[in-house]
Formats: sequence, structure tokens, C-alpha cells
Amino acid sequence: MPNKTIYVADADLPIFERAQELAGENLSATIAAALRRFVSIEEARASGFGEIVVKVGENGLFAQKQFTGRELAKQRLTDRESSHSISLTVYETAKGRLALYTRVGRDWSNWTRKWTEKHRKSGAQGDTWDWDWKWDMDWSSWPDAVSCRLDVYENAEQLREHVSPELHAAVVRALSGNDIEILDI
Repeated sequence: MPNKTIYVADADLPIFERAQELAGENLSATIAAALRRFVSIEEARASGFGEIVVKVGENGLFAQKQFTGRELAKQRLTDRESSHSISLTVYETAKGRLALYTRVGRDWSNWTRKWTEKHRKSGAQGDTWDWDWKWDMDWSSWPDAVSCRLDVYENAEQLREHVSPELHAAVVRALSGNDIEILDI
């Protein structure tokens, strides 16, 4: 087995000693595992990838998920009937898959419009405001207001049926390297 000598600065000696305690007799395997992770992260970073952290869950119960990827495209939609705002973000993972992060929340712009219509009175000199605050919003649903999910697809074709045609086209452009329009201005 080849031998490599590692010189350790005096300032770094405590971390090597602690690693030896945690690793037991095989510090070499621990160093190799750390170097594999370091190389993987740095190669991904050089390719435009980074660590992505998203929250996943609903009804106030969320877990964080982390992966290496890069954002390709994003779209925000509004469902007027349910008063929800839907945010879709598509990432390319370091392993070449496509991760679709969907976040559903309250559409506050719709709530603002309804509140404004309800509390505005028409006066002789134009619109005035009815400052009799009546907070009839159902705040008990606040913790349940957001759901978040992460779905992973092998390729753009599998993703197609889960996103709008516009978002799919943006993802395909990004994957082909044509996501930036160069202007001759």
C-alpha cells in the first residue's frame, strides 16, 4: 500500500488529535472520506452547482432536505379559486436529475384586494377609508397555510407533465446552455 506523509501545522494538531479519537485506529480512512467529500463539493461548485436546502412538509410539520444542484428556472402561479400562490423551482442535481420544488402558500395579494374592497367607502370627495378594523381573517389556519414538496425526475421529458409548458421550455433552454439571451445593443 502506498505511503503518503501529511505535515500538520501546530495550530491544526488539535483537530487531527480529535479526529484520531473519533476515528479510532483508522484515521487514514477518515481523511480519505473527508477528501472524497471535499473533491465532490469542489468539482460541483466549479460546474456551477452549490448546496441547496429546502423545507418539505405540510400542516406546520417540516423537514429540511439538502442536495447539490443549481437552479434552472422558476415560476410563480396564482390559483384564484383557492386563494393560493404556487411557486415552482426546478433544479438540476449534481447527478443530472431534475428536482422540482413546489411551495404552496396563501395568496396575500388576493386577500389585500378583498380587504381593500370591503373597507373602502365612496365619499363626496373621492374614496375614503373605513378605519373600523374588522379582522375577519381565519388566523387559525396560518400554520396550515404552506405546503412544500420536492419531487425528482430523471430527465426533462419526465418533468414535462408536472409543470407548465412555459416552465418546461425554460428548463430545456437552461439545460442546453441557451438560458441567457445575448443582446447586441
